[in-house]
Amino acid sequence: HNLSKDVFIESKNPNIIRMKKVGITWNDFFKTLPFKLTKDCLTTGTKETFCTTDKTQLKFYLNGVKTENLLELEIINGDRALITFGNDSQEQIQNQLQQVPTP
Repeated sequence: HNLSKDVFIESKNPNIIRMKKVGITWNDFFKTLPFKLTKDCLTTGTKETFCTTDKTQLKFYLNGVKTENLLELEIINGDRALITFGNDSQEQIQNQLQQVPTP
């Protein structure tokens, strides 16, 4: 869980990201994990790929708001991020957002 000296997942609570300096972006954090994430595709450590198509979308939400440029944004203490893939309805998305733990 601690693959970077600057940003890592808290060992006691893997729902919390810790940053040792300001200016860390979501992209900086995700680059420390064993998968690849872009605004259009997620590639898992086993090389399974989930990309936006006409039928399914990779979507990013920050603090309950759909945020296309999440990866470019600085992580702020208390932020709650959801990354979801599929063709979920707004009701399903709202249900997912409610399941994102509060730090």
